[in-house]
Amino acid sequence: MERTDVIVVGAGPTGLFLASELALRGVRTTVLERLAEPDPTIKSGSINVASAEILDRRGLLPAAEEVQRRRLAEAKGFTGGRSNRTVRDLTDAAGQASRRFPVLGHFAGIMFQHDLVDQDDPVLAAHTAVANGILVPQHDLELLLAEHCARLGVEIRRGVEVRDLRSAGTGLDDDADVVVETGAGDFSAGWVVAADGGRSVVRKRLGVDFLGTDPEMVGYQAIADIDDPSELRRGWNWTPRGIYTYGPVPGRILVARFAPQPEDKNAPVTVDELQSAVRDVTGVPVTIAGLRGRATRWSDNARQARAYRRGRVLLAGDAAHVHSPFSAQGLNLGMGDAVNLGWKLAATVQGHAPAGLLDTYHDERHPIGKWVLDWTRAQVALMRGDERTARLREVVGDELFAVPGATNRMIALSSGILQRYDVADDASDPVGSIAGDVELGSGTRLADHAHDGRFVLVDRSADGRYTDAAAGIDDRVACVADPDAAQPSLLVRPDGIIAWADDSTDHARKLLDVAIQRWLG
Repeated sequence: MERTDVIVVGAGPTGLFLASELALRGVRTTVLERLAEPDPTIKSGSINVASAEILDRRGLLPAAEEVQRRRLAEAKGFTGGRSNRTVRDLTDAAGQASRRFPVLGHFAGIMFQHDLVDQDDPVLAAHTAVANGILVPQHDLELLLAEHCARLGVEIRRGVEVRDLRSAGTGLDDDADVVVETGAGDFSAGWVVAADGGRSVVRKRLGVDFLGTDPEMVGYQAIADIDDPSELRRGWNWTPRGIYTYGPVPGRILVARFAPQPEDKNAPVTVDELQSAVRDVTGVPVTIAGLRGRATRWSDNARQARAYRRGRVLLAGDAAHVHSPFSAQGLNLGMGDAVNLGWKLAATVQGHAPAGLLDTYHDERHPIGKWVLDWTRAQVALMRGDERTARLREVVGDELFAVPGATNRMIALSSGILQRYDVADDASDPVGSIAGDVELGSGTRLADHAHDGRFVLVDRSADGRYTDAAAGIDDRVACVADPDAAQPSLLVRPDGIIAWADDSTDHARKLLDVAIQRWLG
């Protein structure tokens, strides 16, 4: 039987990034994936700012920017050189290397308006460095992360289907190794992380309650050959029968309608089924000649695991929570799970985690997951086709979203940059928030010092008084001297969360020691 430190079940973005985080800290990790090859099926078309910043902190932003350049070229080709406002803004920002917050996305199909965004808003202005690396479709992200894993020596075993798991001891709640049973033999590990999707075999085997609400919508997404798509409006469109979007690449169609779920949710989507849905929602009698690749079917089923951990088995990504895919919230939520869990599990495996560290994964991520489920449910409620909802959409779109402050708030929420954790007692801003773009006097950024997955201590004191707090743990903390009396010194966790900030009081150094003890032991 093969043994490793950690087995990750599932080679989607969550599983791959988690595996890379573990390997970055020297943890032997094996990924088991049911599919023999990466799935090319069209899914989410972009990542949010918070996910792009995760890539940035690991040195992967240049690769994401290259994907975006290619995507923008494809989008311009789709429009015959006539770019829409979003494409123009993103292209201009890339060409000028300007620091603007990327305005991309929608709420319930109501597009965010670029000209109503206040780019001087300090909340947005603190998260602009990744603007040229957000148009990363899920398939491209998986390829990018697979290459990252390969460089770090992660073993990815494809074509291996997990069938069951058991404890090598008396039960899954004890401290014994976990044995994963597959058709290719058994594997054992000290820890297992289920990142195997909404129908997670591991979660079901654990018997963890998956609580939530039943679906109202049936959605489809595909790259299709459409005989005459000229009457399909580009961008997001609401109709009394549902919602749809066409573009930004040739043939890409997404449609969702309020309808009963199919009897066989696992059956392949046929051309006739997709065509019927498109005609019903759009009101356009299109003819779909064929599909390029496989179409996907999805719903707004919204559920969350009661607990993200049982013994030595943890849940992440869709195995922990499912909901409608609007704004790629599932992909981004999973990336947040992975970056939060990775360093905590690595410290636990290596034996230097402070007591209770691994339990903070559930404590911090479960409330974020609950919020995202409610965020997606609210969008579905605003998509219903009755007259009252139509009037409400007018109020939200024409009145509320026309207020610059409201638009900024909605974009910030959608982009994931407002996530906060309770990381210190009675702490005030910016402690508990995502660090964002932190520029240093050396011409580097904080993200440049986080590539190896360590904590980063930015010491801005004139006398370097904080650096010695990390003495003896420099294998886990990167100390960066950056004297600047106008900015606070910071201790930033591997997931980009500020764990301590100099508050200019006599207790600042003591609070730094407390933060280091709490998070590094």
